[in-house]
Amino acid sequence: MIAQHDKPLQALREHYQQAMTEGDAAAKTCTLATVENGELSLRTLVLRELAERGPVIFINDSSPKWRALMTGGHSELLLFWPSQMRQYRLRGAWQLLEEDEMRRHWQHKPDGSKWLDHYYAQCQPQSSELADEDDLAAGIDDLRRAHTAGDIPFSPNARGLRLQVDWLEHWSASPDGLHRRYRYQRDRAGQWRHQCLVP
Repeated sequence: MIAQHDKPLQALREHYQQAMTEGDAAAKTCTLATVENGELSLRTLVLRELAERGPVIFINDSSPKWRALMTGGHSELLLFWPSQMRQYRLRGAWQLLEEDEMRRHWQHKPDGSKWLDHYYAQCQPQSSELADEDDLAAGIDDLRRAHTAGDIPFSPNARGLRLQVDWLEHWSASPDGLHRRYRYQRDRAGQWRHQCLVP
């Protein structure tokens, strides 16, 4: 294991890989918190990737969270892995994935998620109210019937965002209850500075 205080993002990726190897049910999810118009909103999302350049999430551009992130409001990404009793809180700037990169990711999205992106574009935006619970299934069926030619085509309203992390907080549980907690911030020179915090 590398020295966490020197390279906290590398330590984060190693802990993520450990969670994946251990089959941690939470390894493929994250919690996104945003503040818009003074209101806090939390939601669980699929963590699509956690590579050297940062964590990646997918968002449809009809979603309220898309507007919240694109207007530069406060946001935070939370990763928690029960198998390790370890938590990371991440902040930074969101970077939009280029369409060619998003198209590559599209090939690995589940079919249901692909149809939902088309539903948002052609039927109703994400988070809008359904008149009847069966309307969603009926709308997806209509989309499937209209497209019978092989692969589900890419929907341009499917967006990907990568978090360029410049602040993180790492908490890990200890059996004696004296948990460990550290905060890291990247300075203007790109170097990480860390502080030990009272847990």
